[in-house]
Amino acid sequence: MSIDALFSAIAKVANYLLPVLGVILLIYLIMLIRTVIDTLKDLSLTLLTAESEIKKLDGPLNTVDSLSKTVDEVHERTKEMVSKASESLSKDMDAAKDWISKKKTELEEKQKQSKEQVQKKKVQAQEEAAFVKNEVLVDALQEQPVEEEIIYARNE
Repeated sequence: MSIDALFSAIAKVANYLLPVLGVILLIYLIMLIRTVIDTLKDLSLTLLTAESEIKKLDGPLNTVDSLSKTVDEVHERTKEMVSKASESLSKDMDAAKDWISKKKTELEEKQKQSKEQVQKKKVQAQEEAAFVKNEVLVDALQEQPVEEEIIYARNE
């Protein structure tokens, strides 16, 4: 057998086999495409189900979002209130400290004045006591008979 006869036999066999192989390949290709289409239909249904479930979650997610915003607002307001309260407390404490020191100074002044007044009254009382003592002595001296009176009383 010659090479030409071999190639011609291969060409005849190929002429018979290639259409059969093409049909088989076409059938497999159609089955593959049909499987892909069915899978895509199932995928479409799955995506629709997932979409409906996600839509069901929109309400709770909106609630969580609004709750989160509310918590953030409450946190901000609380920080502002605490800041203002501490500033106000600081101012009030300074004012109270000034008031207390002023009252303390006034009290010390009053105590000093009271001590001075007590000292003045004590001196005044001592002077009055000395005056009264002198008055009593003078009265006592005036009531005692002097020598002439004593002599006169003996002569009678």
